[in-house]
Amino acid sequence: MVPVSYFQFESSLHDLVDLRFFVGYGLELSRIVPLIIYHLKRRYLCKTEAELKEAWAPVDLGYGRRIPEDMLVVTIVLCYSVIAPVIIPFGVMYFGLGWLVLRNQALKVYVPSNESYGRMWPHIHTRILAALIIYQVTMIGYFIAKEYRSTPVLIPLPILSFIFASICSKKFYRYFQFTALEVACRELKETPNMELIFRSFIPPSLSADKSDDDHFEDALSHVSRSGSFA
Repeated sequence: MVPVSYFQFESSLHDLVDLRFFVGYGLELSRIVPLIIYHLKRRYLCKTEAELKEAWAPVDLGYGRRIPEDMLVVTIVLCYSVIAPVIIPFGVMYFGLGWLVLRNQALKVYVPSNESYGRMWPHIHTRILAALIIYQVTMIGYFIAKEYRSTPVLIPLPILSFIFASICSKKFYRYFQFTALEVACRELKETPNMELIFRSFIPPSLSADKSDDDHFEDALSHVSRSGSFA
């Protein structure tokens, strides 16, 4: 009974990482879910032009949802790599592809709603260290269960990780609490024109307004027809 439950647990962890890797980033690139949500809002909720623009307007990256999911994958890959190291390549591919996909989405799709000036990094760093400590404790417990003689050598690892986390918290985290003077001395950026952003996300074939090139082509064709009749 124990081997069956173990293999079921192993399969569930692999399925979670694989699902996030193959399906999650595919949906992110295709943007199918936001498109469906937009059409549902357009069909049932949007009554005015302003509501339609608000439904079509791009959103931010959604750090509150993405960071916990990535931290979960980090914890699973680190802890489970002790038992089955085969999960490590999947974790590397997950974050490698995620860097490419989310970099493209952050630069070309999402519009940031605010600027934290690095205040988010201490929170992420603390959670990465927590995942590392959980991984070290899991590794020590697994090696003790396997009765490895060299296990006592690993006992100082969690202690060193706690010391490192304490040093980072006392020495470096305070620099992220306030905006850097170099950044504060700069002029404030202009507020982006949301109308232009809204129109930039509309395909030319669906745009109701003709561009200057279209007007130029229409005028040129009209002149050519007039010249041919003359």
